[in-house]
Amino acid sequence: MKKTVLFKSITAIMLVLILTLVAVGCKSTNGNAADKTALAKELELQITEQGDYTSDSYNAYAASLAEAKAVNENKAASQEAVDSATDALTAARLALMVRPITEVEGSIKTFSILQEDSKEINVGDYINDSGLSKITYKVKVSNAVLEVSSVADGKFTVTAGKVRKATDVKLTLSACYDEVEKLSVEITFLISNDTHPILVNSEVVKEYDLVNLANKESLLVDFSENVYNVSNLELAFIAKCDGEELTLDGSLYTFVFDTYTEAYVYKTFNVTVSYVLGGEQKSVQYTYKIGVRDTGAYGLQNGGFENGLEGWVVVGNIGNVSSDTHYWLGDPESAKGFAFGMDGANMFSAYAPGAEERAVGTLTSSTFIVGGSGYVTFKVGAMKDANYVYVDVVDAETKEILVRYSNSLWAERTNDVKSGCTLVAYKADLSEFMGKEVFFRISDNADSGYGLFFVDSFTTYYVNEPEGFNLAAPVEYTTPETVYDVFNGGFEMGDVQGWWNDGVPGAVTNADAFFSGVAYGKEGKFLYSGVEDHGAGNGKESNRGVLTSSVFEIGGTGYISFMLGGGGNSLCYVQVIDAVSGEILARYHQQAMQDAVLIQYVADLSAFIGRTARIQVVDQAENSWGCVSFDNVVTYYATTDTLPEGALVAEDIKGNLKYTVENGSFESGNLDGWAMNITEAGNHNTLGWVSNTEIDAGWYTKNDETKDGEYLFTFVLPDDTNCENSKGVLQSSTFSLKQGTYISFKFGGAGGAQNHDVYIELCKADGSVIARFYNDAEGKINTKMNAYFYQYNGVEVECFIRVVDNSTGDYGCFVVDDFCVNLEVAPEGYLPAIQ
Repeated sequence: MKKTVLFKSITAIMLVLILTLVAVGCKSTNGNAADKTALAKELELQITEQGDYTSDSYNAYAASLAEAKAVNENKAASQEAVDSATDALTAARLALMVRPITEVEGSIKTFSILQEDSKEINVGDYINDSGLSKITYKVKVSNAVLEVSSVADGKFTVTAGKVRKATDVKLTLSACYDEVEKLSVEITFLISNDTHPILVNSEVVKEYDLVNLANKESLLVDFSENVYNVSNLELAFIAKCDGEELTLDGSLYTFVFDTYTEAYVYKTFNVTVSYVLGGEQKSVQYTYKIGVRDTGAYGLQNGGFENGLEGWVVVGNIGNVSSDTHYWLGDPESAKGFAFGMDGANMFSAYAPGAEERAVGTLTSSTFIVGGSGYVTFKVGAMKDANYVYVDVVDAETKEILVRYSNSLWAERTNDVKSGCTLVAYKADLSEFMGKEVFFRISDNADSGYGLFFVDSFTTYYVNEPEGFNLAAPVEYTTPETVYDVFNGGFEMGDVQGWWNDGVPGAVTNADAFFSGVAYGKEGKFLYSGVEDHGAGNGKESNRGVLTSSVFEIGGTGYISFMLGGGGNSLCYVQVIDAVSGEILARYHQQAMQDAVLIQYVADLSAFIGRTARIQVVDQAENSWGCVSFDNVVTYYATTDTLPEGALVAEDIKGNLKYTVENGSFESGNLDGWAMNITEAGNHNTLGWVSNTEIDAGWYTKNDETKDGEYLFTFVLPDDTNCENSKGVLQSSTFSLKQGTYISFKFGGAGGAQNHDVYIELCKADGSVIARFYNDAEGKINTKMNAYFYQYNGVEVECFIRVVDNSTGDYGCFVVDDFCVNLEVAPEGYLPAIQ
């Protein structure tokens, strides 16, 4: 009985506490309720039907309206959320656009009419009103001799009065929306008091540019178009050119095009029109002149990307054609994001699906001849750093870089609105290259800091200098001579412009000698070095990292040269990688080390001519000459007899990589040698990152004592950026696995003991699985890596390793490091891999 009373008392006390907390919570909420007055007023103006508005603008408004209603109904909405919803709805309402009223192309705008005759005009033949509900029409004439009726059922009638002589009358048909004039079309009526045919002009001049014609073989000319046959008399046409009579089909003549250039070439036809009136043979004469030119060679194919990537070549995963008009949708400053300012329906965007900001590469146009005024125009966005992202104009024959432009007017904010990716319109004066065949090459050598680009509207032919564009100024630094030349290959700019330091394995220096006082033997004033300069105390031997060049095309003989000092440690080397895939094309070690003295090397890359590449100086060592000096990179030789005399032939040691996992311990600091495929995009659209530090949290066990070297791969960054809810595969490069050897790896995460949705597989090159491994070590701890080994007893086979993540919860993620293969013995202290 006492226990029952006690239980009821405790229950009553808990109920009182809950009610008190609810009351306090309600009081707090009501006391801090957001002011929704402005939002309510805006909602009173809500527009619930599309009506006369365009689909895009109304859909954007409808989305903002739905969001505003949700915020208005949310009693706990913050003042910031209310204000943001109000502003967004107001902006969307003000941005509503009425469907455009447009002129109908190809309509007849010149009529002949006899005095006292009438003609009915159909408004729809001239104006497309887009089905607007508030459309009205006005008709005005320049001379009262032409009377007009009011518009009814989309038609009106014109009636000609009496005239003493042929009279031209201009009629203006205007379309008004909501009583505001939006469009006017002018129609000419020739009122005649005579019945004989009347010439419109004594001389007709027609000019055609073949680039604008669908039929580039011939043109059908109708000589009757210049004759008002008000009495519908039977007319006969004779046309002569250069004294010879032409063969006509009635009034029609087929003009066959010849070969043309930028300048108009004219042909003049003398036309005689004969007729019989009142029993008398009569005629009128006029001249018809046709001018033809072809500026097709001066125009760029698909300069506005309206036909996708037709005419363009993309190297690297740097972007694609996109129809998105805004970027950063849902930004705290604007739910609609920020407008690119594109022209037409498409542009090239670094934010297109599948593109990566870290990716490097090039976008290359078709060729064109510089002509007209010499001016070209284009739009670029982002492209913040001119040292790494830029637009080159390249000679199509020699591949010489004629001029380089950057987005010199880039601004992160414009009028206090974000504009970092907004397109800026430029015009460039190429008149000094008149007559040259050239192409555009836009390069992206950056991986962060607006290190990407957006481009649109490349127009390459203007008769006169175009107005309304910003003048593009060439970059201030000295550009490479050709697309085959690496940028700043000798570091003579005094810094690493054109190169990326991932880590700080060295720096550009103007020192003449290293620590012992012996001269480096550099070329020019500067070199790149991680070795301590003489008396400077600035050595970086303990540093690790990678120095990567800009993109260049392998051309000429295929030979390159460079100077290398130091690098006595096998973890220091120079390599050439494919700019797109990251594949190692060749790797070179120091072959004749003389401390930090620079040794000249030549390397044969002729097997890769035509491929785009980058040079990397890799330093993954901390001691034992784990540093290099580097200088004078030359990536283009037209002939072998121009190679530097006395240079050593660099021996490619890439073949030695056959039995290793490239970047198996992620010590490059990135995913070099690994490929990631996302099958279900969660946060950040990735499975993880290569990192040299780990998050310090109770749910995450760090691997400072377990990892190999400085880096590992993990699904969470130190700032708690987490991608556990992604699915996909991380796959190594291929390697050869010898019979009877061991593989080893370190593996953490991968869910609870029974969760086998995250695992590691050893696969043959054809994708078939040799073995599958789980992180099921006894006593495993969340993200702590366990060290495993596995013995392979099959015949030697080419294979790869892949880490598979098919889970999004319960530690459905992984931490991995130190993939080794072809070991002679099992590593001491490692566990047998659990299959």
